[in-house]
Amino acid sequence: MLTSTALETSAKTSWLQSQALIVGLALASVILGLMPVVHYLFVPFDFFTTFIHEGSHIVASLLMGENVSTLVINPDTSGYMQHTVSGGRFAQGFIASAGYLGAAIFGGMMIVGSARPRLTRVILFALGGIFAIAIVLYVRDLFTLFIAGGWAAELLFLGIKASDNVTFFSVNFLAVQCGLNSLQDVFTLVRLSLGATKSAYSLGHSDADTVAQLFWLPAIVWSVLWVGLSGLILFTAIKKSAAIRNKVPA
Repeated sequence: MLTSTALETSAKTSWLQSQALIVGLALASVILGLMPVVHYLFVPFDFFTTFIHEGSHIVASLLMGENVSTLVINPDTSGYMQHTVSGGRFAQGFIASAGYLGAAIFGGMMIVGSARPRLTRVILFALGGIFAIAIVLYVRDLFTLFIAGGWAAELLFLGIKASDNVTFFSVNFLAVQCGLNSLQDVFTLVRLSLGATKSAYSLGHSDADTVAQLFWLPAIVWSVLWVGLSGLILFTAIKKSAAIRNKVPA
């Protein structure tokens, strides 16, 4: 008969075993990302997260009845999208909030989806299709076309041609990168809200600035709120992923 201490130890071991790939990839990504030169290898995944961020703004805009004209990814990994402004305060606040929270939600969905090996090929193929559709509908400049087109080709190739083991690893790796980058981005927003220098490609205001103008509370309040919500979303996703991995046969 197991004691309560033994049960707790067993549960911790089970959690660590089920999340070994996610935890290992996250630790490796953080360590490698801090190394000189090596961190440049992760830049394509920064562009990936930027696309998800701006894509979340697009989805929110369409849900609020706005028309979207352009999606732009900048060389410094920042980005923006352009849409009509016909809705009220709530609609515009929802659209502005969707970027950072949408990236966290997407990262969480990827983490949960990566726990199911049979879904990983579908996830890659679906992502490739999303990039391709966005190119047709919203991309108007060569740099964004190069980045989005490269990701569309890579994701579709993996979804169609890669082995099951490669698709499983790829989705887990993308899930980790998107989750880490979404957190990094909201922390960067906090620094910007405290007066850090904005990107040379900046339009002059951040999403938090936009929401602050709409709802009076300072940008730093919204930035910190989004940090907390993003962390909660990713924590919940990791717990759900662990539960799924414990049930999936090895």
